[in-house]
Amino acid sequence: MLVGRQNNKRDLCMHSLKLSLLLISTIILCGCDGLAKWAYESGLSLEKGRAGLTDQTLETRDGIQWHLLRSEGQQDKPAVLLIHGFGADSSNWVRFVNELEGDFHFVVPDLPGHGETTRNTELDYTMAAQAERLVTLMETLEIPAYHVAGNSMGGAITLALAQAAPERVLSMGLVDSAGLTRQTQEFSSLLATSDSNPLIPRSPEQFHTTLKWAMEDAPYIPEFFIDIMGAKKAQNAPVADKIWKDMDTDPGVSLEGTGKLASLEQPALVLWGREDRLLGVDNVEVFLKELPKARAVILDGIGHVPMAEAPTKSADAFRVFWREAQSGS
Repeated sequence: MLVGRQNNKRDLCMHSLKLSLLLISTIILCGCDGLAKWAYESGLSLEKGRAGLTDQTLETRDGIQWHLLRSEGQQDKPAVLLIHGFGADSSNWVRFVNELEGDFHFVVPDLPGHGETTRNTELDYTMAAQAERLVTLMETLEIPAYHVAGNSMGGAITLALAQAAPERVLSMGLVDSAGLTRQTQEFSSLLATSDSNPLIPRSPEQFHTTLKWAMEDAPYIPEFFIDIMGAKKAQNAPVADKIWKDMDTDPGVSLEGTGKLASLEQPALVLWGREDRLLGVDNVEVFLKELPKARAVILDGIGHVPMAEAPTKSADAFRVFWREAQSGS
């Protein structure tokens, strides 16, 4: 009967989502920007509701005003902190969380410099600084120990967090992770020969290019969603420039051969999209070599953001991994 109720719930949510998309399409045809933004927020709220996530805001003792998504209830379930990548926000994880709703207690923040959390050009955006802020956030939420998974830059922050607070981190998930930061030849050549960075859009139109670099098998996103998201990213370009500058000289994204990964005793899952155009799949072999307790899953036909491109396959891999890590902790 429980399975039947869950299926009915999902069917009802899907029906509501389809009706909402129909309404959204009608609104867009009317050409009203204000209603388009409302439709965008409504669609995102539906996605979050399906995943059992609620929006929260809070201020931590370090002065950061956080926006985060958090599982509604599930306080008795294993806690999981999910960390998005450069230029992204907490919404990148919503479809992934939807696949695991009810199994874990998720905390999914917008990192400082991103989304609706404190954003300015004065903050230190190195991996160690962001990891310290996340430790403070989890202390404020009174969650003493948790699994951590991060995508891209979020993976490098995961590694920094595990180094800074090993007693708190139960396991590490490295999803197309920086840390070694072996860029593909295609991406590194572009950065070396161009004044622009495709990951820092400066107009809504340029955000289309960002998505093409980030995803090989992008989920369906209505065109006006992309335009609204792109406008937000463009507005944040000065902060994104500062974050990129901090990363460029940060030893926390260049850990290969330093011996620091060998000290991390937490179990690690390295999940990678084989078609990643930013960080090549050759990173996987090095992570497996340098991390003492690592395993890997490589997804064919997937790019830099597996949890958004292939949420079911990504969630299946992490469900098994977290349950095993939980039983061994």
